[in-house]
Amino acid sequence: MSEVCHPLRRPLAAVLTACLLLLGCATETPPPQDDDPEIRALEQEQSRFSEKKRELVSRAIKLEPSQQNAFWQEYEQYEAELKTYYDEKYRLIRDYAKNYEIMTDETAESLAERSFKLQQRRLDLTRKYFNSIRKAVSATIAVRFLQLENRINLLSDLKIASEMPLIGLPEEPDDDMDESQP
Repeated sequence: MSEVCHPLRRPLAAVLTACLLLLGCATETPPPQDDDPEIRALEQEQSRFSEKKRELVSRAIKLEPSQQNAFWQEYEQYEAELKTYYDEKYRLIRDYAKNYEIMTDETAESLAERSFKLQQRRLDLTRKYFNSIRKAVSATIAVRFLQLENRINLLSDLKIASEMPLIGLPEEPDDDMDESQP
């Protein structure tokens, strides 16, 4: 079976790395260990992503010199809180992958509830820093920040979703197989 037809055969690392582009139940993954090579690799990816994101924000936000300090102070606080969100999102995706082939209704419901809470947390965090940036700099800069964050978040979510198989879908036949043969 080809990888295109069966997304579950994609390495878990690809799905987990996609989380960075961009977070309880009984089956919840324990916090990652510092000596886990997968975690170290993801942390390095996260660091590279953060640098690229900061460059993108710097170019797109177009701050006046008088706005620089106030904006970046708020932005750094936002990014620190956002990291904990991504850590939680990573654990959620890892739990999904761990339970994919043995998914029960109870586990699926728990994962869904965690996902809803996570989505609300992201919205609350974005709203909080929209208001902080609006007060510290201006409404226009805050809206520009909101637009950038929404675009980055949508691209990240799209990448993750494209890598994750849907629950309970039957395997698709190989395209190369001739269906007329037994």
